[in-house]
Amino acid sequence: MASVEELISGSPLEKYFDEETKDRVRIGSYVEGARIRLPDGVLFLMDGTVSYTYSDRSGIPYQVMIARAFNSIGELHYYHNRVISDIIALEDSTLLEIPLNVYRGLEEKIDFLIFMLRKSNENLMELVDKMAKRNTYKLENYLAYIILTDQLRGRYYYKSMTSLAAVFNVSRRNLYYAADSLIDQGLIAKRKGSFEILSEPGLKAMI
Repeated sequence: MASVEELISGSPLEKYFDEETKDRVRIGSYVEGARIRLPDGVLFLMDGTVSYTYSDRSGIPYQVMIARAFNSIGELHYYHNRVISDIIALEDSTLLEIPLNVYRGLEEKIDFLIFMLRKSNENLMELVDKMAKRNTYKLENYLAYIILTDQLRGRYYYKSMTSLAAVFNVSRRNLYYAADSLIDQGLIAKRKGSFEILSEPGLKAMI
């Protein structure tokens, strides 16, 4: 496994990490399908793709998000009424585990803070956009939107139809109706733990 120094070389993080910081950061390597624990701090994705779920303080999930290279998971989440859970590697992924006290020290560097805020705002605007779609779309339109935006190599992955229904805040029966509508139109096919995209133009026409 590469060292922290080798891993961040040439990355956006390189200029912010001194030797002491490098010594306190851990590398986590995860194979596709592995569950990832959120440490007391921040996960910074160096390569791969990871999904994670936002839940409210009562534990009710309301949105699945996708993180890709140079996205972070955990930053600023303690400022908002949300909890991050169900972090899963959608493909082989490498992450930096940055302890919270180390991260807060990095935040004192204004250019680092600006960099991370930009990344946070990218994720936040994605979430706002998705929530706006939820409020204006029929369920099948919103499902088409989510499948398109969060797909990986032509597939949208989910834990179970029950958990997916909880994310959409709908009954499982209504979710099946919405999925069956897309299937009947020849837009998607239901596979084990995923929806396969059969017609990307058709899904785009729904959003």
